[in-house]
Amino acid sequence: MVRMKSARTYLMAALLLGFFALLLIDPENVLISGKKAVDLCLNIIIPSLLPFFVVSRLILKTGAIHAISRLFKPLIKPLFNLPGQAAFPLITGWFSGYPAGAKYTADLYENGLLTKNEAQRLLAFCNNSGPLFIVGAVGTGFFNSPRLGIVLLVCHLLASISVGIVYGLISRLQGYGKEAIKNISVETRVAINGHMLTDAILDAIKVLLQICGTIIFFAVLVQTLETAGLFLVFGNLPAPRQTNVLAEGVKVFVAGSLEVTYGLYLLSTSAGIPHYLKALLTSFLCGFGGFSVHTQVTGLCPSDLKLKEYFLGKLAHGVLALVYTGLFLANGAIPVMANASVHFGEAPVKILTMVYILALIACMIILICKQPVRKSRE
Repeated sequence: MVRMKSARTYLMAALLLGFFALLLIDPENVLISGKKAVDLCLNIIIPSLLPFFVVSRLILKTGAIHAISRLFKPLIKPLFNLPGQAAFPLITGWFSGYPAGAKYTADLYENGLLTKNEAQRLLAFCNNSGPLFIVGAVGTGFFNSPRLGIVLLVCHLLASISVGIVYGLISRLQGYGKEAIKNISVETRVAINGHMLTDAILDAIKVLLQICGTIIFFAVLVQTLETAGLFLVFGNLPAPRQTNVLAEGVKVFVAGSLEVTYGLYLLSTSAGIPHYLKALLTSFLCGFGGFSVHTQVTGLCPSDLKLKEYFLGKLAHGVLALVYTGLFLANGAIPVMANASVHFGEAPVKILTMVYILALIACMIILICKQPVRKSRE
């Protein structure tokens, strides 16, 4: 055991020294990648997330979360076996993008509005790519196809809901969610004073600095791996029928698993990967999020929250999003790239997709109807 720990220590030291050496070997490209990451943070991440983080803190401090809980509980409880408070990080996670859902879930847990099990399950499906990223950056910017972006977004949301329903069913089988309803006091402050607003802004800035630092680090990490020739090795791997589809796919998958934006950019510019495979890989990477996002979530969540369910949930999210996208592609319903020479036809959606969607809606209705009516103690 001691020898194993010692070997791991030496291995880690060798990797870190190698990383440090790569930073010194190619400082110019490292600086360029770092600047691009800083521009991303200053122009997109901070302006888009700061207002949401400030408002979310104020919602918690003023007690508005209790009104949200009562409003959404009839839907959230039967579908996901979670209290109504979970609606806030879930909805904002769908519309704000990474890592807003994780931030709001951690806030609710630290304020005692979610149990440990509830917070861990909610994390597994509330932290998602935002519409602006999927439709704007990926669909329109990378692939020049807003319609593809919309389809990817729909599949992304369907996969998130599916993961939540599965986790809710598993929790019911395990006996979670049967605990007594939390007594939430309605006597809460509703006025926003200067001190409360200042604390909310400072807290939001602190979290954003942590997020931006992670983004910059992974941008530099990906650049150093490219300097080391890792992606070049994947690009030169032998592939069947004298093509580079497998090699290019591995290259994109590795890059996207580390930092999703960079990986999707490489995917969009790859000439060897077919259009339908690009759409499938894009859907998976948007759902999985990449280890850069996973690191952000680790930093945002309290140490006592176990993130195993989060990782498995995001992996399942990516796979389900890929499957849903595959159903659309199989039915020839969308063009993969607006400027591509090959377009998918406008054929109507086939029976398989319609049956699946109707079955999913029916399951939701059945779960809601079977939910026992109980008097609220809130």
